[in-house]
Amino acid sequence: MIDIKPKNVLEQPIYMLTKATACPYLTGKIEKRIATDITYNKNIYEELSINGFRRVENWMYRPVCDNCSACKSYRVHLENFKLTKSLKRVLKNFENFSFKLVKNKSTKEHFELFKKYQLERHSGGSMSDMDEDEFTSMIETSPIKTSLMEFKDKYNNLVGVVLLDIDNKNLSAVYSFFDPKLNKFGLGNYMIVQCLLYGKSNKYEYLYLGYYINEISSMSYKSRFKPGQIFINNEWKNF
Repeated sequence: MIDIKPKNVLEQPIYMLTKATACPYLTGKIEKRIATDITYNKNIYEELSINGFRRVENWMYRPVCDNCSACKSYRVHLENFKLTKSLKRVLKNFENFSFKLVKNKSTKEHFELFKKYQLERHSGGSMSDMDEDEFTSMIETSPIKTSLMEFKDKYNNLVGVVLLDIDNKNLSAVYSFFDPKLNKFGLGNYMIVQCLLYGKSNKYEYLYLGYYINEISSMSYKSRFKPGQIFINNEWKNF
């Protein structure tokens, strides 16, 4: 049961059930989602996020798979976030790098980095065939405040991007991509750490990191960032 309590009865979301498709994460599993369009209903974004939903363009969705509950929303409490020794080493690896928040406006440079990331990290995945128009829509279509956190090396080359939703109380890392050759140094973790530090310094409450699956390394890494919570049985529990 999804308990959404909008301030106005007109804000009550209308849900759609997607057709069953092959799970992009777990072999042999079937994925179903419930989704709702918030184009004209953006005020319920925060409440949906609290209830385990994620945003893609104007839509908020949540898995409702038959006989599977592996995907669990993961968030980090920002006030109490502290750097571990390993995360401090990651920061040290990129001490000559810079980052800044910019408008969520797609560029050719963004798209080329995204395609390089997809080719190396997710070849054959659902996003690997995305064309430039589809990529631009993913970046620019948002009914709420959204920015890009851009990361550059000491030579001012773009090496990473986080698509970041900025709500009144919380942040959400919608999607990220980076130069795969820097993965061995922990660039992906570095980007998340900087999002966490940005959120903490600006007094946001949580950073939402998407879905966590313990068996999938590309998703289980999120548990490195503490104190974390996962959404189980319609409530957040410390993890």
